[in-house]
Amino acid sequence: MIKATEFSKLNWHDAELLDIKIDRRNPGERDQVIINVRWPTDEQSELVFSDCYELEAKMNFGVIAPESILDASLIDDSQGLDEVRMKWAHTGVDLGDLKCFEIRTNSTNSLLRIYALSYSF
Repeated sequence: MIKATEFSKLNWHDAELLDIKIDRRNPGERDQVIINVRWPTDEQSELVFSDCYELEAKMNFGVIAPESILDASLIDDSQGLDEVRMKWAHTGVDLGDLKCFEIRTNSTNSLLRIYALSYSF
């Protein structure tokens, strides 16, 4: 497991988003978003976001080009995080440690927001 704060420090600019998977084979136990990335060094990695509580995907299609990443960041405090935390607080779930992992692409100006407790790769 890598510290969440290291997420923003990865070499995101010009990395390529290869695919996105959602794993709900065991709901409540395995709620994961998995993305495969090819880094500018040509290495590939699978990033696994675990204990996910929400996924926002504003994806644009139709551009015939690899899905290059502009940047990615870890967000600790935002209106979106507050909304997810409040939604779950009504059911007695404390999501004080929830993070928003945000990825924005160059090619299609798409935006992913993954609300999860942790990630690894």
